[in-house]
Amino acid sequence: MEKSREKLETEKSEKTEFRKNAKNKRDTLVELIRAALLTAVLCVLAPLTIYLPFGPVGITLGSFLLYLTALLLGARLGCISVLLYLCLGFLGLPVFSGYAAGAGVLFGPTGGFLAGYLPCVAIVGIFARRGTGKKGLVYFLTGTVVGTCVLYCVGTLWFMFGYGGGVSFGDAVLACVIPFLPFDAVKIGLAAALYKPFTHLRGCAMIME
Repeated sequence: MEKSREKLETEKSEKTEFRKNAKNKRDTLVELIRAALLTAVLCVLAPLTIYLPFGPVGITLGSFLLYLTALLLGARLGCISVLLYLCLGFLGLPVFSGYAAGAGVLFGPTGGFLAGYLPCVAIVGIFARRGTGKKGLVYFLTGTVVGTCVLYCVGTLWFMFGYGGGVSFGDAVLACVIPFLPFDAVKIGLAAALYKPFTHLRGCAMIME
């Protein structure tokens, strides 16, 4: 009798563990699909570029897409999505600014801005998950500002040492930061306007999981 009871308990425990493992695998698959979908969006829209009449750095949708990726996926999945995007570009898919691709872009004078995508999406993702409603919007906006500043820092420092044998800090800031501040302010404003519908979309995705 006791052996039968122990056997039933063992079988029940095994079934529970099996269901738990199956659910974990399903959740992981859903997360990877979501990350891949956002990577696809990056690949399609990030290459669109408007070049200014000075310097090699152009205006793209990159940072704006990072904000929304971080909002939808959070820091961990957002980094996975962006890392996949960078790997695709490194392997030769024309997904970087101006439909460029390859290691030459990643390690070129503007490669720092691509490298800065990872800390930017991580920072925005962390801030975006700290609250909801108006409080959440404030956190999200703070994250976009901090993440963009880090993106600027990484890109500008990289540009200083990778462009023409190195340029001065002042020249690098004039080429890589000052002209783009108004455009990034607009991007942050648009991201803030989309905060509510995108958080709703994120909530729907979590319910579906």
